[in-house]
Amino acid sequence: MPVKVIITDDHPLVAKGIQQLLKPYKHIKVVQTFRNGQALLNGLKKGVPDVLLLDYQLPDYTANELVAIILKDYPELRVLILSSTESSFYVKSMMQSGCMGYLLKSTTDDTMLIKAIDTVYEGQIFLDPELKENILMGLFKHKQPANLTRPSLTIREKEILQLIVDEYRNQEIADKLFLSLRTIEAHRYNLLQKLNVKNTVGLVKMAIQMGLVE
Repeated sequence: MPVKVIITDDHPLVAKGIQQLLKPYKHIKVVQTFRNGQALLNGLKKGVPDVLLLDYQLPDYTANELVAIILKDYPELRVLILSSTESSFYVKSMMQSGCMGYLLKSTTDDTMLIKAIDTVYEGQIFLDPELKENILMGLFKHKQPANLTRPSLTIREKEILQLIVDEYRNQEIADKLFLSLRTIEAHRYNLLQKLNVKNTVGLVKMAIQMGLVE
């Protein structure tokens, strides 16, 4: 039986390109493609593949939000992230969410893609070699103690931070402020870095501790 694969990417040319890369490999079969998170969720109700190739940035869901929903309902599904983002923070975040692999669109060729699909299908972790090296290098750096000095935030960052504390999701913040989802994700990442925390829970806790929000 071939490995059943679903591709979810909001750029049709990217999805078609991946399909063409996989076409010569008879042990892999692309069964469906989707352009956004909601279409993917609807499609999974009709059939669950072995491996999901998931674009990190979709127009309606963040990858973290989508993976949390998917793995709750389909825990056996192997999720392999395809991304243009090589930040170690994002890579670690997705792996902690339950993803089995993370590839960079800029460096992935057909050989690496096939190896990644085969690896995660067998239940093992696969990271783009470049990402793996960056993460390992980071482990050797001394972790700096948390800086409790109030960071300098822009007006926009303060506005977004308050909405995060008020439990707004990324897409809701984007809609409220008339900004793109990717802009909100960038601001959220900058806030995590400035407050020296790893996730939303830590961000909210530190923001309140520092008196940065109401």
